[in-house]
Amino acid sequence: MAVQRYQLTAAGGARTVDTWDNTTTDGDTAVIALPDAPAVWLIHRPHAQVYWQTESARGLTLARADACQRLTMVQACGQRSTRHGRSIASWAV
Repeated sequence: MAVQRYQLTAAGGARTVDTWDNTTTDGDTAVIALPDAPAVWLIHRPHAQVYWQTESARGLTLARADACQRLTMVQACGQRSTRHGRSIASWAV
């Protein structure tokens, strides 16, 4: 079984995670590059779960819906933080 790697963009938001999860199998990995936060690695897990990990941080297993919500939150926080000149690197996990 070959593991697939995907490069996703954060522009699609939660739909990006849903689409990726619906078209992949267990063990497939996606990297989401975020403009104002560390990149996020998602690893497809069984039972509608994903493993979420960022650079220099421990990962955690989440339900796919929670991963979508978390991505939306990280994107929103990043947009607010850059307007105020703050970094959110530690918020990504």
